[in-house]
Amino acid sequence: MATSEIRVGDIPIPIVNYIYLIKYRKAPYYDIVQHILKDMEIRYKKAGRGFETIYTINPRILQEEIEKKVKSNKLTTVNICRTILALMYGSKLRKEDDFYVTTTSRGRKNYHIKVNTHTLKSMHGFV
Repeated sequence: MATSEIRVGDIPIPIVNYIYLIKYRKAPYYDIVQHILKDMEIRYKKAGRGFETIYTINPRILQEEIEKKVKSNKLTTVNICRTILALMYGSKLRKEDDFYVTTTSRGRKNYHIKVNTHTLKSMHGFV
């Protein structure tokens, strides 16, 4: 952990701010979460309930999809990444057990969520 990074518990301050933005249904952050949850549920149903599936989020692709639905100058890759992390931390998903983050050779991050009944209930409970 960088010494200059302030944390509340295990969650960095910027992510805590995004958790509040989602909880209070502020656009476009809440819209991003709703899009992710709907898409995740569709894929989970296709895989068959009872089976765990991995849902991968590429922030740049997500940004393109969201921009088609929501017009906002706040739709940046950084804001989308922080919103994704806020969703996972706010839902109390456990890193490595429920989700993990990978980094490409160029430094871009992809987020992977293990979709099952537990993670879906946790995320819906948060939102």
